[in-house]
Amino acid sequence: MYGGIEARLAFLKTELKITAEQSDAWDETAKTVSESLESHTKTMRDMFRQLQDGTYLKSGLPARLEFQEKHMSAQLEEIKKVRVSVETLYAVLDDDQKKAADELVLPMMGMGMMGAGPGMFGPGMYGPGYGPGMMYR
Repeated sequence: MYGGIEARLAFLKTELKITAEQSDAWDETAKTVSESLESHTKTMRDMFRQLQDGTYLKSGLPARLEFQEKHMSAQLEEIKKVRVSVETLYAVLDDDQKKAADELVLPMMGMGMMGAGPGMFGPGMYGPGYGPGMMYR
């Protein structure tokens, strides 16, 4: 679903010109990003399964809100882990590397590290007429 993380990380490492002295911080950040994406992928698959098999729509409003809260909380925890790791890496980057990181990383990571578009936290993710927080049907 989100293939190519290794290639994206290799690209960033090259573009940021990570030095030998920075490699421990880089390795930890790359590991955290990879693990976070793996966890995020698992959570999203569970979410999509419940949306597709009708479990979500068959549940009452409180259960649907709990469902959304659970998945948003899991995503927030992953973002926190990545932020801590990135802060450690960012602290050892020089000014040019920081500028490159500021310009490269956020567009690449997008929302939830995958970008906002149709079917990906954008229109159509939940199917026609559905979106985050929508409480009908």
